[in-house]
Amino acid sequence: MNEALLSASLSDFAGRLKSSAEDAGLDITDRSELAGQTFCGAASSATTLSPTDLPLECLALSVDRYTLVLGLLPDIPTLEAVRETLRRYRNQCVVARSFLNQDQSLDLHLMLVGPRGSEREDAWRALALMVERDDRVARKLAWLRPEDPQRDSESYAEFAKRTFIARPWTKASEFEDVALDQLSEFGTMSEALPRNTADEWERIALAGNKTPDQIVAALVKAWERRGKA
Repeated sequence: MNEALLSASLSDFAGRLKSSAEDAGLDITDRSELAGQTFCGAASSATTLSPTDLPLECLALSVDRYTLVLGLLPDIPTLEAVRETLRRYRNQCVVARSFLNQDQSLDLHLMLVGPRGSEREDAWRALALMVERDDRVARKLAWLRPEDPQRDSESYAEFAKRTFIARPWTKASEFEDVALDQLSEFGTMSEALPRNTADEWERIALAGNKTPDQIVAALVKAWERRGKA
């Protein structure tokens, strides 16, 4: 798609992603062929999707080993509108995957931008969760924008923390005294974490048979029992 025809919202989102990727030292390549109507190697109408099956606006990028398809959520927070938008972008991701090898397809992301003010709306938050839980064709992430444009940078930064662009380990030196490995140095009851509690926490975290809420509850109970076993 011609970038000159894109909405300001999508152009701004693409610009922010590119800037974040550059700051992280990642290579960026525009992939306009992934945002078209035709499958890779196609030469007939049978291998070209109708515009009614594809989104009105779309951009595609390669960032390091990841491939991104970027788009917009609808203006209204209704289940029907979001499902139709998601259907069209999934189709676009199918087109994109035709240009990718198997390993590249595993790293395909669909990132969608919500309308102005969607960040605080309960209806939008619920629909964004639905979008992100749909794992068909590509991994999906949604950025719900704030009402005040002056908060866009802050809101986008929170969104970026959930993506592969985030680099929390680059600040590891700021936390020199909180390495988890140091927990094993303490074997007695004190202000430090007791060894038996640390061992129990590890068993809880690695069990793999609990929901996130159940894990948190189990960790809290283990902490309440610290030093008693």
